Amino acid sequence: ISSSQKESQTGSKRLTSSNSVVKETIKIEAERLDRLVDMIGELVIAESMVSQDSEILERVSARASRNLAHLNKITRELQEIGMSLRMMPVKPVFERMARLCRDLAKKAGKKIDFSMSGEDTEVDKSVVEKISDPLTHMIRNAVDHGIESSPDDRVKLGKSEIGHIELRAFHKGGDIIIEVEDDGRGLDKSAILKKARERKIITEDQ
Repeated sequence: ISSSQKESQTGSKRLTSSNSVVKETIKIEAERLDRLVDMIGELVIAESMVSQDSEILERVSARASRNLAHLNKITRELQEIGMSLRMMPVKPVFERMARLCRDLAKKAGKKIDFSMSGEDTEVDKSVVEKISDPLTHMIRNAVDHGIESSPDDRVKLGKSEIGHIELRAFHKGGDIIIEVEDDGRGLDKSAILKKARERKIITEDQ
């Protein structure tokens, strides 16, 4: 349970005067949470089987029909709550990427401004656990190979001498999109094709 519970007792006057709400949190094992979500899923299936059973539908009264509809509503709401329990904001991962970018830029001697947006976007906890490594690789590539080494080269191209890397998350068409963008030199198509052919990923005529 969060230590904020104790703070709400010792500083109750401050909290009351500012109309603040102290939220309590509790840590539970991921395995128990997954088990709960699985059981909710089983409940949804069982409820659907009962409410759509032909024998019940043929004999159901008006009152029983209303009760079944109410049960369906509660089950669906419970399913939504269960799914939301697995949702986590991408903010912790984004903040790690910000620190990584700062450290890499310092090591490479490059001036880079890092920004992020949509860090409060929530995704399933399994996604949060899996995106850290690929994002690390992409940020590292952006710093090491994307942003030009010489500020003069950037100025000659009409860019600011300070490179920019942006990490963003947003909803689009029912999906959650996570993008990394830099204003560096871009991708060298000929070099990529050459490497792909060397590794037999594509043929010479592709």
